[in-house]
Amino acid sequence: MFIKVNLNIGTARYLPENNPFRRIEARKSIKCFHMPKGVGGHVDSLVPDDLVTDAMVDRYLAIRPPLYRITPAFDPIIEEIERTYVLGHTFSSIASSVVVIERMLNEARIQLHKHESPKLKQLWGKGPMNDWAPNINALRQWNYIQPSLADELLTVYEIRCRYLHSGSIDKPEVDSTRCVTAAFNVLTEFIGFPDRLFRIGSTIECIDKSHPLFEVFYKPALSSHLADPNAS
Repeated sequence: MFIKVNLNIGTARYLPENNPFRRIEARKSIKCFHMPKGVGGHVDSLVPDDLVTDAMVDRYLAIRPPLYRITPAFDPIIEEIERTYVLGHTFSSIASSVVVIERMLNEARIQLHKHESPKLKQLWGKGPMNDWAPNINALRQWNYIQPSLADELLTVYEIRCRYLHSGSIDKPEVDSTRCVTAAFNVLTEFIGFPDRLFRIGSTIECIDKSHPLFEVFYKPALSSHLADPNAS
């Protein structure tokens, strides 16, 4: 079984906006992003306070990475998105976000298509594609993503193409926030234990174990570790 818990989320993102400890806790979490991987020790003493700016705190509090997730293949990209976005590395956060969206859309469409009938002739048997629209439209048709998220992903695809194919770059900070938010939203829908399929408390309970999304992504990872909703 593999369930990844984002230990760096802390409590800051879930405290009320008027709580004075919200930004204090956020600053502590952000210090971890300044540390090279593999360096031990007490982060608060190793990273000076001046290296955490108010803008970093704002960015940290603005996003919601999946708290729980499966499919460890995505973990290096998820961690890269959060780190680069919070630290203000605009282009790196855009690049990593569109990469993870493209990979997630392809993986979801390929795996979930096996459970849908009738098959979409133009997509059946096709591997990964660079064009997001066919994947987005298929997943929307099958009710795996809501229309609002589908529309947002199509807009982010335009951003991706503009940056990749020498288009105009007018508002990189705005584009970065939009891409990062879309990336975390689509990851949550498929591998982040979405609320529509799971209840998380002292145990993880699947609401519908016959759902194709559970069959494809969660059942192989969780096996018998999920709580039985019919149990007393």
